[in-house]
Amino acid sequence: MPNEDLGEPPATRLVRAPADADAIDMSEDGGVCFACVFAKRKVESDPFNASEARDAYDDMEKLIADNYARGVSNPHLVDLVYSFYEQEIRPIGNYDAWTKTSIARHLLYHTNSEDVIVQEMTNILYSQIQSLRPKTWVENVCDGSCEPHHKNILLMDKLMRGLDDHFTKRKARKT
Repeated sequence: MPNEDLGEPPATRLVRAPADADAIDMSEDGGVCFACVFAKRKVESDPFNASEARDAYDDMEKLIADNYARGVSNPHLVDLVYSFYEQEIRPIGNYDAWTKTSIARHLLYHTNSEDVIVQEMTNILYSQIQSLRPKTWVENVCDGSCEPHHKNILLMDKLMRGLDDHFTKRKARKT
C-alpha cells in the first residue's frame, strides 16, 4: 500500500541536483514569447509595435546582451528581464503577460546558436555528474564495508559518455 493511501506524504519526490544551481525550472508551458512576436511585427503603423515600445524593447535587448553569460546567472537574468518587461514595456502597450518560463526559453533557445545550446546542455550534464560522484559507493552500516553502487556507476558512465559526445560535436563544428 502506498504511503499516500496511509495519509503520509510520499517517501520520495523529484528535486533538482544539488550542483545544478544555474538551472531554470521550465516544467510549465510558459505561453507565448513576447520578444519573438514583437520582433516579427515590424510594421510601424501597428500599435503593437509603437516607437516608444521599440525603444524600450531595444533597451531590453541591450540588458540581455550585457548580462548573458557574463557572470550573471540565468535565473537572475530571467528575473532582471521579467522586471524590466513589467515596469518598462508592458505598461506602454498594455501587452499580455510574459512569463518567466517563456523568458527563459527565449534566452536559452529562441535566440541562441546551436553552440550555445550545446554549451547549456554540457553544463547540465557536468552538474549532474558532479552531484552523482559522491553517490557511487555504498557503505554497509552493519559491517562498515564499502561496495560500488552499480546503478549510479552505470548512470555516471552514461552521463560521461553524453558529455564526451557534446565535446566531440563542438570540436567537430569548430574545425
